[in-house]
This record gives sequence, C-alpha cells and structure tokens, in this order.
Amino acid sequence: MRSRLPLVVACGVALLAGCARRTPEVATVTPPTILVPPPAPKPKPPQGAAPNLVIPATTPDGGYATLNRGLSPDATLWHLRAALNVAALQCNIGDPAGVAAYNRLLKVHATRFAAAFKALEAEYKRGGGDWQDRFDDAMTRVYNYFAQPPVRDAFCARALPMLTQVADMPAGGLDAVAAPNIEALDQPFVDFYRAYDRYRADLSTWTAAQPPVLTVDPQILTTSTDVTAH
Repeated sequence: MRSRLPLVVACGVALLAGCARRTPEVATVTPPTILVPPPAPKPKPPQGAAPNLVIPATTPDGGYATLNRGLSPDATLWHLRAALNVAALQCNIGDPAGVAAYNRLLKVHATRFAAAFKALEAEYKRGGGDWQDRFDDAMTRVYNYFAQPPVRDAFCARALPMLTQVADMPAGGLDAVAAPNIEALDQPFVDFYRAYDRYRADLSTWTAAQPPVLTVDPQILTTSTDVTAH
C-alpha cells in the first residue's frame, strides 16, 4: 500500500502558507494645508514724511500747539504775510500770477504790515535779553513752518486762492480776516500732524506684533572663552 504521508505534509504546508499574517496596509493621510497670512506691511509715514519727525504736542481741545496759536493781532497779521509769501514763492511757481498778487498785497497793505512788524518787534523787546536773535529765529521758524514739504499740496490749495482774495482787498481790511485766514492755513498742518500721530500708533502696534529676533555679537562669540551651563 502506498503511503499518504507526503500528501498530508504537502497539505499542511499549503495550510500554513495560507495562514501566514499579511502586512496591514497603512493609510496615507495628507495633512491639511495651513494658509499662513502674509505679514502686515510696515506702516509708512504720511505724505512721504521722515520716520522720526518731531511734531507739536497735542492740546486739550484736540488740536496741536502750532506756532500759529495764541498770537496777538499783529503777530497774526505778520504770520499771514509770511504764509502768503511762501505760497507766492513755492506754489505753482511756473505761474507768475502768485508773485504778482503777493506784490499787490505788499503795496496795498504796506502801512499796516510795517506797523505790525514794529509791534511784533516790541513784543520781543519786552521779553528782554537778546531779543533780536530770538525774533530772527522765530521769524525763520514761521517761514520754515509754512514750507514743510509733506503739507505743501494741501497748503497751496488753500493759500493761492486766499492770496488773490486778500491782494484785492482795500487798505485797512486785512485785520478783519487775518485770524480766520491764518486758522484756515494752519488746518492742513494740523491734519498732517494728526495723520502722523496715527502712523506712530500703527507703527507701535506693528512693532509689537513682530517675532523676536535673536542676535549674537560676533566679537563676543569669537573671542570669549567662557563656558556656561544651565
């Protein structure tokens, strides 16, 4: 009789092969795409101004302590003359109409301007000391104030029409309009200072939101032999 053992063994091997553990399939999970918003741009000063500009302090009424506040009537008139002089020289310089209007202004109101100048000098003399230097410095600041580049366009938009208007006024009529006119000419500067304060606040917020940056002094790194452990 023929033995059946090899057949049994063969079947056993086949069964073992069928019972072998299969390697489980591992599911591949694609991580979600996280959209990182781009960093906010660094705030820039308004009207192309310098980033470290010194501006007048604020006042309790919400304005700014410009050099056109709290003036005497004579100082107000002289500041108006200075503002319109800057307008004639720096606003629309290709059009000679501004200079012509300013020359008419000086001619028609020469007597009143001369009186205002003497009265303004007297104000500084009463302050004692080297009043002439203080006076000259103050007048330079007045002209430089109205010539500030960031405010030029807004200032010129108000000053040129005003120059034509006051140049055609009869003698003796300037005092009635000097105070409101100087306030109107000062407003573009107040608006600029307010925008500059907003820029500084925005810059402070932006700076606080930036991640810290670690810096190493290369001189210390290459020369120090100290070893520290924590």
